[in-house]
Amino acid sequence: MIRLRNNTLIIFNFSIVLLLSSMNLNAALLVSEREIVVQSEQQWEQMINSIPISRDLKKRTLVRCVARNIIKQIEEPYSSFDWEIEVFQDPDANAVVLPAGKIGVNTGLFEVASNPNELAAVIGHEIAHVTNKHSYERAKRSKRTQVGALIGSAVVASKIASKPIYTQSDLYEANNQINAINTMSQVMATYGLNLPYAREQESDADKSGIILMAKAGFNPIATMSLWKKMKEKDAEKRMPEFASTHPSSANRISGLASQLSKALEAYNKVEKKPNCNF
Repeated sequence: MIRLRNNTLIIFNFSIVLLLSSMNLNAALLVSEREIVVQSEQQWEQMINSIPISRDLKKRTLVRCVARNIIKQIEEPYSSFDWEIEVFQDPDANAVVLPAGKIGVNTGLFEVASNPNELAAVIGHEIAHVTNKHSYERAKRSKRTQVGALIGSAVVASKIASKPIYTQSDLYEANNQINAINTMSQVMATYGLNLPYAREQESDADKSGIILMAKAGFNPIATMSLWKKMKEKDAEKRMPEFASTHPSSANRISGLASQLSKALEAYNKVEKKPNCNF
C-alpha cells in the first residue's frame, strides 16, 4: 500500500495555518469601548428606521420621566451622555439600553409593567448593563472564545494529521473528525462559556439595577411583582435555563430578594419621590 503523504501534509498544513492565524492574539483580542459605542449608534439608527415609533403621548412621557430620574443616579461618563429615549410600537414585552446612551422601550412592556415602579425596574436593569460595561465585556469574551476554539481545533487537527492515511476513505474520515471537533468546540463555547456568562451578566444587572431604581425614588419591591408576572407570562414558552441567555424567573426573583433590604434602605432615604404617572 502507498501512504498518502501529500494528503497528510494537506491536513497538517491546514492545522498550522489555523494555529498561525491565532498567534496574533493582541490584535485578535483588542476591542475598544469606542468601537462598541459606534456599533450601538448604528444599531440605534437601524431601530429608528425600521421599527414604528409609538405616538402614545402618555407612554412616551412616562418612559422619559422614569428614565431621566434613573439617569440622574448614574456616574460619569454615563450621566453626561446625550441620552435618547424612544417608545417603539412593538408587542414584545421588552426594553433595551445601548452603550451609546439610547433607551428603547416596547409598547408591549406596558402589558407586564403596570406602574412606574415596575417600569423603573426594567429600565434600571437595562441601564445597569451599560454602566457595568457588559456589551464591552461580551465582545472581548466572544473574541477570546473564537481564538481559543481556533487553537484547540488546530491542535486536534495536527494530531489527526500525524496518523497514517492509506486510502481516500482514511482522508475522508480524518476530515470528518476535524469537522466534528470544530462543531463540538462551538457547542462547548456556547453552552459552557458564553450562555452562563450572559446569565451572570443578567444577574449582575438585576442587582445593580434595583439599587439604581431605588436611589431614583422608585419602590424596589416592584421588582418582585414584575418578575412574578414575567414568570407567569413565560411559563409556556420558557426554554431550559442552560440554553438561555437569561436566568430563570425563579432565580431572578431569588437574586433580587437578596438585594431588597439594601435597595429599600436607599429608597427610604429619598425624600422627594418622582412623580411619574400613567
